[in-house]
Amino acid sequence: MAKSRGDIRALSAIDVVESAYRLDGAETEWLDRVVACARPDLDTGLGVYAFTSAGDAPNIQSSPVFVQHGLDGGFAQLLADLDSRGAGPAYDRLRARLISCGGLEQFFGARSDVVVTYRSLMKPQSIDDGFFVFAQDDEGTVVNLAAPSRRTVTPPPRVRGIWAKVGLHLAAALRLRRKLAHDTVRDALLDPSGTMHDAGVSVKDDPTARDVLSRAVRAMEQARSTKMRAEPEHALQLWRGLVAGEWSLVEHWESDGRRYLAAYRNRSELRDPRALNPTERSLLKYVALGATNKQIAYALGLPTGTVSSSIMQILRKLRLSRRVDLASLLDPARMDRLDIRVAGRELGVLTMDTGPRGRIAEALSTAELDVATHVARGWTNARIAEERQVSPHTVANQLRRIFAKLEIKSRAQLARLVASPEEKSDVVPRSSRE
Repeated sequence: MAKSRGDIRALSAIDVVESAYRLDGAETEWLDRVVACARPDLDTGLGVYAFTSAGDAPNIQSSPVFVQHGLDGGFAQLLADLDSRGAGPAYDRLRARLISCGGLEQFFGARSDVVVTYRSLMKPQSIDDGFFVFAQDDEGTVVNLAAPSRRTVTPPPRVRGIWAKVGLHLAAALRLRRKLAHDTVRDALLDPSGTMHDAGVSVKDDPTARDVLSRAVRAMEQARSTKMRAEPEHALQLWRGLVAGEWSLVEHWESDGRRYLAAYRNRSELRDPRALNPTERSLLKYVALGATNKQIAYALGLPTGTVSSSIMQILRKLRLSRRVDLASLLDPARMDRLDIRVAGRELGVLTMDTGPRGRIAEALSTAELDVATHVARGWTNARIAEERQVSPHTVANQLRRIFAKLEIKSRAQLARLVASPEEKSDVVPRSSRE
């Protein structure tokens, strides 16, 4: 069936993921391959573009790599203007989440400042909306893939869910590429059947590691099959960016043309002084980015039950009572950076700022407190509206009143206020409020 202009599909998911885990070529070549694979599903007739960046400055201007396929020159210039003049609020919101994707209006809301500014700047090109995938990982690696559109794009949950998983792979693959640019020692080499042909000591002497890697390779090969490519949801369940939270698998071609999968351990030799183990440290960062347990499990290749129990353990170790408290740990406005040296190497330790906070429970109504609490959990307006059985427009109006009452300007600021230790006993909707 031919693709209608403005439709967003997800038929090329495995092709995009395959291209992401190829390590040959420079980062520009890597991103160019990704865009080429994604374009048939995302291009509404105006082209597709992508860029990579760091979490502290996730915009085009600071991007080391920008790639476009089929963009009109006029749009490219308007995009640069948008990035310099009006993209700040959008990036502020995106930075607070592990993965974001969908139509601009669908994600931000038709009356949001982000969409209003975008449409105003894009008016000369008659561009009304666009689809995007914004993904980052726990180390601040960012990939943004987007396609402009002359009409509103509203891909269904199934399509958004597929692209969300693809986005997680893109961020994981880019981090791996950058890591292996400095550390190219592989730990194991397996053929597509899962048979191990070469292994370092850490794998050779560990039957559990050999079994885990072999099963992961076989699952990935199953995901590549013609049948599974036509069922991207199932294929993506088989293909994990990380294996057991510890291993990355990437394409490796020998000089004679034979294909293998190379395994690299995600090393983390230093222990966090707060007694968090390496897995818990990764989990903490993903939670701070608003990821759900299922998203974290998928991103790290761990069982959902393991993620849930590990988060409870983190809360105990950090002496916190609620998951939302973790969301404030990595916000730049609420952390001090303490660099210490352990075993001759530097380790950056994040400490929470416990300065005074306003008592928001005294300022907000029951409904507003409920909305504020959901915002702090990383929920979108649409999800909050569905939970509260109201319209997204109502939620947006409530948020505007909340921002005005608390004299704040962003969802991130609101999340910090909700997570403030002073507010723990108060930020709970009380039935006595109206």
